Amino acid sequence: MVKLTFLEIAYPIINTKKYQSLKQDHHHGLTRYIHSMKVAKVTYFITKHLGLDYISATRGALLHDYFNESEYLDTKGLDKPRIHPFLALNNANQEYELNLIEKNIIISHMFPIGKIKPSYLESWVVSGVDKLVALDEYFLYKFKDAFILFAIFVLNFIRIKCDFF
Repeated sequence: MVKLTFLEIAYPIINTKKYQSLKQDHHHGLTRYIHSMKVAKVTYFITKHLGLDYISATRGALLHDYFNESEYLDTKGLDKPRIHPFLALNNANQEYELNLIEKNIIISHMFPIGKIKPSYLESWVVSGVDKLVALDEYFLYKFKDAFILFAIFVLNFIRIKCDFF
């Protein structure tokens, strides 16, 4: 069996106008495009080394947040963390032929916040990787300034306490 590289899997998806438009949407302090690429690259590495269906896992990871901010904002009054997997799946279904693993990855990646539980090991991997990447992005980019201010406060507090001894 021929092993595909990450780019061989990703290129047919990321080389579309709609996917490229994800570069305009802010997400976790970066863009939805960068976030999805990070999740997909880590997923590719893990699933390939575990002997899982790394092609479906990578495709599902690329498409797990496949929607634009304007579509997300149109869901006024709905629970956005739970609704966005449905937006992503709907968009992906319109443009790509998806297998069951890819569909499950997209629809279940928010578990347990979203109520749909992953049905495949590949889905569990993407769900976990998505959360780890999001945490990394939040702390490194979105909350970076708040974290720096907190660290300065703590260090100054320690310095003041030490001055009294």
